[in-house]
Amino acid sequence: MKHRYVDLIVALLAGALITILLIPLGLTTKQLWVTFFTIVAVVFALQWIFNEYLLYRDLHKVEMYLRQISNPNRKKRAGRPAVKMIATQRLVDKLGEYDDRQAAEIEELHKKAALRKRFIADISHELKSPLFSAQGYVLTLLDGAVKDKNIRYKFLKKAAKNLSYLDTLIQDLLTLSQIESQAIQMLPAHFDIVALVREVLDELQKKAADEQVTLHCDCQKEPVIVYADRDRMLQVLTNLVINGIHYNQPGGQVVVSVEDKEQGVQVAVKDTGVGIDEKYHEQIFNRFFRIDKSRTTKKSTGLGLAIVKHILENHGTAIELTSAPGQGSTFSFILGRDKPLLRGDQV
Repeated sequence: MKHRYVDLIVALLAGALITILLIPLGLTTKQLWVTFFTIVAVVFALQWIFNEYLLYRDLHKVEMYLRQISNPNRKKRAGRPAVKMIATQRLVDKLGEYDDRQAAEIEELHKKAALRKRFIADISHELKSPLFSAQGYVLTLLDGAVKDKNIRYKFLKKAAKNLSYLDTLIQDLLTLSQIESQAIQMLPAHFDIVALVREVLDELQKKAADEQVTLHCDCQKEPVIVYADRDRMLQVLTNLVINGIHYNQPGGQVVVSVEDKEQGVQVAVKDTGVGIDEKYHEQIFNRFFRIDKSRTTKKSTGLGLAIVKHILENHGTAIELTSAPGQGSTFSFILGRDKPLLRGDQV
């Protein structure tokens, strides 16, 4: 109602001003009063129509829309109101963009909350399994089995194996957490990637022999210089080769190749293992993801490929997977020769 009083005052002032300006024309008093009231009525009507049907109606819609999008308990998105004025339409658009951003942030928070819950459940399971196993062996020894030399050695060996796995799991978790939070910075430098490949294969020869898997380096030439963090590339190659060993079969092999490409230097780790169905190609880079949920042997922590993915992303490149059931798997990535790759450089 207040805006109507304002409209009336403006109309009266306009009528008075125009009437005063018409006095020199010699109009009679009656004509001046008629003119005054006519001008007041027209100005008031025009203001009332403008304010009521354009300005205030639009502002009322904007106010209601603002209340809807600011309500934290709303169950669905608020529809944008239809307004007539250009200025209020711009305001509605701005509020709509804000609402879109808020909705996206809320959705992302829900996803992160779900991932956090799943991660806590996964890590609890992964930590509990080896810890309970080691505890069981130790308690069995304390109950009297320690007197038997053969049993004592066997149980202590199994307990040590589970504790060793637990230590590896914790180290991988710390590494992954530091990389994701960027607490670990990549320190790129020029080095020979072929020499690094040979170093990794030499280091893992015994592990491969225990699994009856052979390791090979397929390098067209050497040296091949790349620009990357050598220590992190050592970690990447080690994880990929170990993965190829663990999921291979007796008599199988793992071949690491280095090849010059137009975009950079391609490094590929190919195995003759069981292969991976295409529907799992993205999921295997998630933490603790295992295709065989019933797998009980602790061959890996389930974090190796997640660490590989994050290290390579921090180098501006990405891990590519080519695999099918029964046809083995090939993990490949491209490194820059003289500078880190930028996102989009890799094809």
